[in-house]
Amino acid sequence: MSQTPPPPPPPPGAEGGPGTRTRQRTPLGRVPSPYGLWIATFAVLIFIAPNLVVVGIAGTEALETVAQESSSLIVLNLLFGLILQLVVFGLALLPVLFAGRPFSRLLGPTRTTPAMIGIGVATGFVVAFASYTVNAIAVLITGTTEPVEQQLLQDAMAGGVPLVLVMVLAIVVAPLAEEVIFRGVLFRALASRSTVTLGVVLSAAVFAVIHFEVAFSQPVALLGLFTIGALLAVAYHLTGNLFVPIIAHGVFNAISIGLTVLVEQLDLEELVEVAALLGPVVPL
Repeated sequence: MSQTPPPPPPPPGAEGGPGTRTRQRTPLGRVPSPYGLWIATFAVLIFIAPNLVVVGIAGTEALETVAQESSSLIVLNLLFGLILQLVVFGLALLPVLFAGRPFSRLLGPTRTTPAMIGIGVATGFVVAFASYTVNAIAVLITGTTEPVEQQLLQDAMAGGVPLVLVMVLAIVVAPLAEEVIFRGVLFRALASRSTVTLGVVLSAAVFAVIHFEVAFSQPVALLGLFTIGALLAVAYHLTGNLFVPIIAHGVFNAISIGLTVLVEQLDLEELVEVAALLGPVVPL
């Protein structure tokens, strides 16, 4: 009597298949990356292309912060930056789209639950404490006196509509775009094809150096950015949920902007100098 052959395994992304997302925490080590190194490389290059073009054409002077007197001009610049960020993010996802993999696999195997949201918020505070501590130690060791300069933080000082746009860009758009590219695509591709440790180190290093404003105004602060990238990659690896580093990134940026505006509004000159020296740095 012939036996009935077993049913074929479910395809990736189907219920019960390798792409299925579950409520149970599933570390990334149990799920291979759906994207290769070439896809990750093209995605990162497309994402940073506008900054490379600006620096290549105008030089490092284009990265210097400018205090605009007109609130309308600040708003226009921020709106342009917001639209550009969304367009570039969409273009950077084209290599992922051409790979033919379900976008759901980019989010990781663990579903977004209230517990994952709580872990993301807590991770944001841990990242803030760790990065500021690293920056403080680096400043004490090197004795640097150059402040961190970022146009976004300068624009936030204007308050009102500019501050709202800065918050949307820094707390919502930038965390989503950067975590998808640098953790969801780059880190997973590196970790799957080497080791988790090497993936954390390399993806965090790339994440740090592409922040040209920080690199040229105070290179020491890149250590803080590296710390941010490394901790967010570890959080993604351990939880298997991309929204954990996205939320943590947003929380960190919110803390940075909040501290900057608070110190400025209180007109505490000594703290302004200390804050500018140690950060805060908004990783955009």
